[in-house]
Amino acid sequence: MTTTDTDTDSTPTATDASTATETSDETATDTPPAYDVAVVGGGPAGCSAAVFTARADLETILFEHDRASLLKSAHLENYLGFPFGIQPTQFLELAREHVREVGCTAHREGVETVRRAPSSGETDGDDGFVLETDARSVRAERVIVASWARTAFLEALDLTREPEEPGPVMVVPTDEDGRTDCDGVYAAGRITSQNHQAIVNAGNGADVALTLIRDVRPDYYNDWVVTEGYYESYDRSVPDGVEEISIAERKRRKARAETKMAAFFEPGENGSLERDGE
Repeated sequence: MTTTDTDTDSTPTATDASTATETSDETATDTPPAYDVAVVGGGPAGCSAAVFTARADLETILFEHDRASLLKSAHLENYLGFPFGIQPTQFLELAREHVREVGCTAHREGVETVRRAPSSGETDGDDGFVLETDARSVRAERVIVASWARTAFLEALDLTREPEEPGPVMVVPTDEDGRTDCDGVYAAGRITSQNHQAIVNAGNGADVALTLIRDVRPDYYNDWVVTEGYYESYDRSVPDGVEEISIAERKRRKARAETKMAAFFEPGENGSLERDGE
């Protein structure tokens, strides 16, 4: 499980979130950088999926792709944990910060095409996928599609798309676990006709990510942090995916979380209200 803590002296702000989301270790080479998972879509479903796959130690890259449909909302008032509501821009800033915090590479770029990667001859089948934007090309073993409204970038794949009733928007059908009919491609959120609710789409993104994780790591149990000794008290070994931490570490993480969140919502620290509607 990835639990990075490399940014202990900085606090997420609206300015940070709007300028620092794009991070990469990529360099210009003939061979595109390779990832275990590529997520297309930076809304609740995509960010949630990316957090789960990255924390499962799968090298993950996220492309925000298009403007999140959540920004059509004036104020988000039904997301559990925000009893007084939260501005959609602020919510997405926190989601992007979460993506960065777990070590996921993120780009504010639209994906122009996804295609099968040619076989290297080292495997019996294909070598995953190639995703191309105006700025870069990357390879990924698996893809989670969590964007909305625009699906033309999937045309190079043998993947079913169909119009959502009653309008012309194309959606991607999946099985009950989020797998599409194109092996290695998963879909989550509104693009699968989920309801227009942020919390529903975030939950679906996490659920589909868990499907992908367990396809890769069949013994994976859950992304769960417990106090040291919990499983020993039940005479059990720590399951795959679970992290045990000491009481001291639990207190440290609690204090850090409180400091970071208080600083994020400090009056005057973020200007997200001024960017509504962009």
